[in-house]
Amino acid sequence: MRKLWGNIVYGFTKFVELLYKFIIIVAEFIVDGADYLKNILAPIIIIMFIGVFIFPPLLLFLLTGVGLSIITILIILFVISFLGRAGLMSFYRINYSHIHFLYDYAAYFKDETQGYKNVNYYKAEYDRKQQEKFEEELRREEERRRQRQKAQEETWRKFFEENFSNYGRGNYQGGYQGGYQGSYQGQGGYNQNPFTSFKTQYEDACDVLGVPHNSDYNTIKSAYRKLAKKYHPDISKENNADEMFKKINNAFDFLSEENVRRYNSL
Repeated sequence: MRKLWGNIVYGFTKFVELLYKFIIIVAEFIVDGADYLKNILAPIIIIMFIGVFIFPPLLLFLLTGVGLSIITILIILFVISFLGRAGLMSFYRINYSHIHFLYDYAAYFKDETQGYKNVNYYKAEYDRKQQEKFEEELRREEERRRQRQKAQEETWRKFFEENFSNYGRGNYQGGYQGGYQGSYQGQGGYNQNPFTSFKTQYEDACDVLGVPHNSDYNTIKSAYRKLAKKYHPDISKENNADEMFKKINNAFDFLSEENVRRYNSL
């Protein structure tokens, strides 16, 4: 009887696993479609609201018949897009924990194993594996970043060597003040200088990571890791995770140890 019950549970688990996979495929299709349509229809919504202010009778169209149907569809799409991504992440966790629990439970009877663990154990295991996956991808990304920064570093090194006679001695301020600031300000009030691009990019990158412009590299790295975990597409429930993850990676690429030293020496 034990083996028979084990085989029944095993067969039921196979069915549930296929059902979960089907639900995930459908849910991902719906959420991705809602995201796509939301981006297309968002400008239409803006135009419609502007149109109401310019031509108030348009409000009657929007609140009746076809207009009301359009607004209803748009609201549904926005709700699915907003809640769908978080829901998918939760469902991935439920799928993992339930399926592993049921297989474990079936094996307990079917193969007479020592025992089986509860669902919460597999939820914790799923969270741990996601964290390990995140850490591994972070290590791989760090290696790719080093390669990108190496190429970028050569460009900035040449730039600073060409424009600062005291490059490498930890102080660029004198070269900047005495060399470029006076000459550029003397050209009809034109205040731009060759370092504006570097300074602007650096400060914009700090703003993306939410750190003060005079932060040291360890502070910057800590802020990056926190945001990378928050917006990593595999574990984030944020709707704009992909976009933000790319943005914070680009920012951290620019905030290399050498560029931090350069900025703090300006």
